[in-house]
Amino acid sequence: MKMLESFKEWLKSAPEAAKIEAREIALDFDPDSDVPSPVRSMRLPKGWNEAAARALSDLLDTPRPTRTRTKPGLKAYAGLVAQIPAGKEREVENSIEPAIDRLSGSLTWAVARAGLIEDTEDANRLRDTLALSMLGRFVVPEADLWRHGGADWAYGDAIPSSTPARRTDRFSASAEDAPERLRQVAQKELRSSVLDVGARVMKDRLSAIGEACRRCSGEAERFDPRQNAALARAMRQALRDGVPEEAVERALALAQQGADDDTLAGLAPEMETPAACVLEVAPGLLEALEADSAWSFGPKGGSVRARGFRNTIARSIWSFGAPQLSFHESPTETGAVVYLNLPAFLDASGLRTDLLSDTVFAWTTALSVSAPKDEPVAGTFSLSGMAAVLMSCGIAYDSEIGRKTAAAITRLITGYMRQACAQTGAMAPALGADIEFDAGELPQALQTLADGLRELPARFEAKGALSRPGVLLSALPVPADVAPLIEADALGASHVINSITTDMGETGGSTLRDSARNGLKALGLNASQIEKAEDHAAGHGTFKGAPGISFEDLMLKGVPIEALERMDDSIGEGASIRFAFNRWTLGDRVCRDILRLPHDVVAEQGQSLCAAAGYSDSDVAIADRYAHGSGQLDDAPSLSPEQRRVFEQPSNRAQLAMAAALESQMSGVCDTRLALDAAATIDDVAELFDLAMKVGLRQVAMRRTGSGLFDMLPAIDFDKGDYTAEPQKERIIERTVEVERVVEKPAARRKLPDRRKGYIQKATVGGHKVYLHTGEFDDGELGEIFIDMHKEGAAFRSLMNNFAIAISIGLQYGVPLEEYVDAFVFTRFEPAGPVEGNDSIQQATSILDYLFRELGVSYLGRDDLAEISPDKADPGGLGQGVEQEKLLQEDAARFISRGFSRGQVPDNILMFAGAAKKAANANDGDEIVQEEIVEIEHASASSTVATTSPVSEVSAYLGDPCPECGHFTLVSEGNGSRCDACNWSG
Repeated sequence: MKMLESFKEWLKSAPEAAKIEAREIALDFDPDSDVPSPVRSMRLPKGWNEAAARALSDLLDTPRPTRTRTKPGLKAYAGLVAQIPAGKEREVENSIEPAIDRLSGSLTWAVARAGLIEDTEDANRLRDTLALSMLGRFVVPEADLWRHGGADWAYGDAIPSSTPARRTDRFSASAEDAPERLRQVAQKELRSSVLDVGARVMKDRLSAIGEACRRCSGEAERFDPRQNAALARAMRQALRDGVPEEAVERALALAQQGADDDTLAGLAPEMETPAACVLEVAPGLLEALEADSAWSFGPKGGSVRARGFRNTIARSIWSFGAPQLSFHESPTETGAVVYLNLPAFLDASGLRTDLLSDTVFAWTTALSVSAPKDEPVAGTFSLSGMAAVLMSCGIAYDSEIGRKTAAAITRLITGYMRQACAQTGAMAPALGADIEFDAGELPQALQTLADGLRELPARFEAKGALSRPGVLLSALPVPADVAPLIEADALGASHVINSITTDMGETGGSTLRDSARNGLKALGLNASQIEKAEDHAAGHGTFKGAPGISFEDLMLKGVPIEALERMDDSIGEGASIRFAFNRWTLGDRVCRDILRLPHDVVAEQGQSLCAAAGYSDSDVAIADRYAHGSGQLDDAPSLSPEQRRVFEQPSNRAQLAMAAALESQMSGVCDTRLALDAAATIDDVAELFDLAMKVGLRQVAMRRTGSGLFDMLPAIDFDKGDYTAEPQKERIIERTVEVERVVEKPAARRKLPDRRKGYIQKATVGGHKVYLHTGEFDDGELGEIFIDMHKEGAAFRSLMNNFAIAISIGLQYGVPLEEYVDAFVFTRFEPAGPVEGNDSIQQATSILDYLFRELGVSYLGRDDLAEISPDKADPGGLGQGVEQEKLLQEDAARFISRGFSRGQVPDNILMFAGAAKKAANANDGDEIVQEEIVEIEHASASSTVATTSPVSEVSAYLGDPCPECGHFTLVSEGNGSRCDACNWSG
């Protein structure tokens, strides 16, 4: 057998790559749960990132025997022997080492049993090659191999049957029923989309019922919709959206038994994924299109014009992304899939063809020998990261040399597979046309590629009869559960999406991808030129020195360094300059005294003061590009046009051409998936259809993004609110060829009056003072809130201020207050505890819990959220003695703001506060709680109502705003002044 020595040399040159260390992996957690995130201890390679570690943790989830013994009566081959359990104790594999050992050991044992390994030393070489290729991520097996590969050999566990592949419905374009099949494809896709939406709506509505039950504080009222208003709304919404009554009743019954959202969602039907449809197009259709002739559907199927039939196919693809197209015969079986990570074979010296040769030889041998002889295919090698290899070598994806290089790498791998098949007696893939490079045509990093092509045997000479199934070479999409393990800039046959990626270091921000940085080096750029290009693509991470809006410009205007540093920190964390330049970052004093912005402008445009400070959208865009970069290198001014071309995003035509180049040298399929722009037309789809047919691809799929039917449906946000009382918004219907788009006019913002009423509630929650300020519309509805916590830290105070603004904007755009109340009551975080100063609420689980319970009690009549008995809350309650049996007369000045009324209300007003609030129930929202206000003339000097006017006290104020808090409460004190509101003096 061929000697495999290259990986031992690689291990000596890169010992850190195989170093294993213990790590703590944070597993997925529920953000709504108080339970800390679970952590799993695993042994993993040192260089793996968090995403790769978590992905492997998810794959190694099957308990295995902790102790095994040699299986009796079974012969050992080359020192390898199968095992069986030696006890009942089991645990999951918490290290990558046993997973690699069982997979590489079982494959080597299969090769030894076939008589292809002569001694233990050869077996160890093959085993080490398989193991190190996985450890270094030169190859990444599919999920089933990671989970169960070799478990029967290493542990004696039965390997479960693999998940059946998604069914593929194939039909020919020349079949008699082809037009009807096309129509069925469209109807099936449309019906699946509609049913999927219905299932998701049902799950959301049933989950809302469970949420309403969990959030209610009273045990007796929790499951009673007559006393739990949120539950009543959720049930009405579910019934209105078509959820069956039986499902609503079962959801409520399950909620009573403590069922979680997953259990409730299980009442909704699970939707079957429709089978993939592949339309096989014969070459004759291209000839008919060019001749503009008829296309026949068999002897009895009739005929239509070829262009009309082509347009029907294009229309179906434009509308639904189906069917997929096949213009050339392609294999339908794949077997076990092993992903060949091509960028891993590149190092500082170039393409390591020695490692590539040993990897392909070892895995082709192992897959072909271990598969049953009656299988049509032993397995599949799937190329991944070809685009990253080209970029790393400074070769443009959309270029003749790029396609030629990709085809050459594919041909070299096919040649190595043929060498393995010659020794194992497996069916060998065919070689494509010869590829030769001129002197100097390839970059230095790929010189070994040309040498490897020349060394390939010209003829295939098998040592014995070809009795084993062969291995396919394809370029398939990488599944989501395996993709993090590869950790490459490009997956499958796709291109490199952009030139930057998130910096996983301590600084955060963005940085150049490895392939882009290596590509700049291959193009001959020095370190300073690469840094300049990186600044253009990834940005500087600061607005110091930026054009348009800069740190220095604002400092010259007098903005304090502390405010500019806060703004720069926000920009460094990824915020746009447009939103980092706000009133809370700068401070109201800076906005008023330094930037000279009017108070109403700061209040109205506080979230973004760029325009108010005189900066245009162009200034903001220029500064943002300086700080955050453009994300691409194809428009970097420091690069030449030829250099920029290496980093361009390839067009759909370029992707089709690259797929054709790869398929010319492989036995399998280059799965090509084209994403068309949302504005693409049916003619654009037809044009790509014609091009794919000309190059004869084995499989291609096209789909619009952003506005296709399947992209619109998951983006719909189904609200859980009860909006029966709201008028229906005007709808504008626009019709296209196949899809009806419903466009709603944006919601209009309801402005608060400039002089508005409301109240201020002071309270203490867990020892922390909280001031709640409310502002109301003319009809008494809540329109804004302000939250002040003066003794808290600046970060928490700013966060609460911004939260209050977000709530206020939502209220002014029509979001019902009851939705906010249902969402935030009973949230738990510090500060929390006893509430002092509020007559209805005595305990709160958080600041938000207190605030929204107070708003619910005051504005919605939600007495179910109050914790004080109605007889104590109602001053006119009976049964408390003779004095309490009488209606209590209160001074109206305690309830009516003289400043707001400006003397329009007489002083001789008494308030009888005896009308009890109406408790919330299932029919809330329509009743109005009224208070009787009775005007009574003063009859005698012994009047019980004090009518002293505060004019004399108000006239003592100077009339200037306080520099600290902005209130007009400055009074003279000595040689200076003092603020009654905040005690500022100056």
